[in-house]
Amino acid sequence: MTIDTIVQAFHSRYEDGLPIYRRLAEAITQLIEAGELASGTKLPTHRALADALAVTVGTITRAYAEAERRGVVEARVGAGTYVCSHQRPSWVFSYPDQTPDEYNFGYNIPPSLDRSHELAEAMQSLSQRPEQLNHLMLYQDPQGLAGHRSVVCRWLQAYGVSLDPDRLYFTSGAQHAIQLVLSAFCRSGDTLLTEQVSYPGFLGLARQMQLSVKGVEIDEEGLIPDSLEIACRQYQPRMLYCTPTLQNPTAAVMSETRRKAIIDVCRRHQVLIIEDDVNGLLPEKAPAPLVNHDSEQVIHFGSLSKCLAPGLRLGYIQLPTRLQAHFNTALHHHCLMISPLLSALACELIDTGTADRMLQKIRADMQLRNQRVTQYLSAYQYHNHPQGFHTWLTLPDHWRLSDFVAAAEARAVIVKSAELFTPPGGTISQAVRLAVSAPQSHDTLEQGLSLLAELLAQDPFPDFPL
Repeated sequence: MTIDTIVQAFHSRYEDGLPIYRRLAEAITQLIEAGELASGTKLPTHRALADALAVTVGTITRAYAEAERRGVVEARVGAGTYVCSHQRPSWVFSYPDQTPDEYNFGYNIPPSLDRSHELAEAMQSLSQRPEQLNHLMLYQDPQGLAGHRSVVCRWLQAYGVSLDPDRLYFTSGAQHAIQLVLSAFCRSGDTLLTEQVSYPGFLGLARQMQLSVKGVEIDEEGLIPDSLEIACRQYQPRMLYCTPTLQNPTAAVMSETRRKAIIDVCRRHQVLIIEDDVNGLLPEKAPAPLVNHDSEQVIHFGSLSKCLAPGLRLGYIQLPTRLQAHFNTALHHHCLMISPLLSALACELIDTGTADRMLQKIRADMQLRNQRVTQYLSAYQYHNHPQGFHTWLTLPDHWRLSDFVAAAEARAVIVKSAELFTPPGGTISQAVRLAVSAPQSHDTLEQGLSLLAELLAQDPFPDFPL
């Protein structure tokens, strides 16, 4: 066993004055260099190794970090720590499902599709225009090139998103857009509203900036207008952050009527709306985004990560006219500009029709994946969308949330607990998010769903001792 091998190697090293974590890192490095820990081997969990060595979990954490610094192991978020492969550079991203016998539903990422040919053609096309390439290598206005903004806006208009090229800015993805908005327009101690379960990336940034986040009650459509009204009166928030289309994690989609009601509440209380539309292009049919109804009340942002490829790291944001000058300064101070080369590549994919074809492939693949969800989980309460990436699964009454997440992980099935999506002080739902887009193949998806169905049917406490 891996754990026995590491423990034995650790006890064989007695360097005087060397901290325990360094001794352990040396032992792991030696085992890897000797070939006793093969590439791709998963190291023991922090707790398991700490117990075996009779040390603290913190010591194991420091040891693994030191081994990672040396380039011999790599930590994969939500999956564990693994011996690095010597067949590829250490910087190459590894999708979570590449580990044998692991079913990772934790990453809300596009399905694994071969984009290499389309990307190669787009890059080759750009390379044949040297004058344009040289121009792309120069400093540009923080807002981005006007021609690129026009191309993106025309493309979005075809999918029902009405944005103005003169008010559009490029960002390094949607997470960057949120960070820019919060840093530009909020101050420590401000109160923000969001859904009672919300995107962890937003919650983490708000916490980092010492902003107070209050959850607002939701239903199957998302935010409830009456509850938002009460929250606005009670907290007098600076902004509302929400995801009207394919809300993360519930997959809720607001109706047109509900969207107008949410805008009306925010107008009355002079609360700016931050509209997260990163999933907005995934449904074949979706209501018009909030920004279409009132572009002076809504800060709208989206990204090409879900509908094209995360590696492009290209997002876009439109602000009310009165906020543009301040945002322009904030973006300039933050990163000077967004890479024109990336926006040029995105525009090439759009102009050739490749972006549309990629989006259609993603929609079709998700349609099939969500059919598998129905096949395996129809006996349980869940909510998703035919083209959406994630499913919100409510646990049966006989399961406690923490027990279910742990039991799933013990079977190598990774899910995301509702706790991660709950604002501070909120009530934690007995639910988990399943990113059914994440498994790299449909076979792996089915195996993972089958394991989850078996687990959901089990009684976690079959025997009650008297």
